[in-house]
Amino acid sequence: MAQIILVHHARGLTDGVRALAEQIAAGGHTVHTPDLYDGRVFDTDDAGLAHLEALGDEFLARGIAAAAEHRSASVIAGIGAGLRPAFKAAQTVPAFRACIGVSAALPLNAYAPLWMPHVALQLHLASRDRHVIDAALPLARSYAATAEKPDNPADLFEYDTDAHLFMDTTDPGYDPALTETLVRRIHELLA
Repeated sequence: MAQIILVHHARGLTDGVRALAEQIAAGGHTVHTPDLYDGRVFDTDDAGLAHLEALGDEFLARGIAAAAEHRSASVIAGIGAGLRPAFKAAQTVPAFRACIGVSAALPLNAYAPLWMPHVALQLHLASRDRHVIDAALPLARSYAATAEKPDNPADLFEYDTDAHLFMDTTDPGYDPALTETLVRRIHELLA
C-alpha cells in the first residue's frame, strides 16, 4: 500500500483535511498530513490566503521539507494552494510516482522544464469553482485533451459543484457524495 503526503489548502490543516486523509487511509494506505501553518487554521479563504501571502516562499519551503521528512512516501497530494509544494516535490524528488491535485492545477513545467515521465498526475476540480474556472480548469482541460499522448501523464476529473473545498467537512460546500467519488478515484490510482 502507498505512503501519501497530503498538503493542506490555504485555510490550514482543518479537521476536514484530516477527515479526507482518514478516508484515503481507509483504503489501506498511510497518509501523512504535515501542518505547514504551525497549528493555525482560518475560517475563511481570504484569511487563509492572507496568511499564505505573508508566509511567501516559506510555505513552499515547508512543503518541500515535509516531503523530505517522509522519505518512504511515493505519492504527494495537495489541496488548493497545497498543490504548489506538492507539484514542486513531484517535479524535483525522484521518489514520487504520483501527484494528486485537488481544487487546483499548475502548468506541467511549473518547477522543472518537463513533467517527470514516471509521475502520474491526477487532478480533481469543481467545474463551477470561481477559484479555478478562469485559469486552472482550462489548463487542466488542455491536459485532458492530450491525454492520449504518451508524454501526458494527467487525468482530469470534474465535479459538478461551485464549492472550492467540496471535500472538506468543515467547509459549507462540503459534499459527501462528491467526496466519496474523489476518494474512490484516488484509490483506483493508488491500486
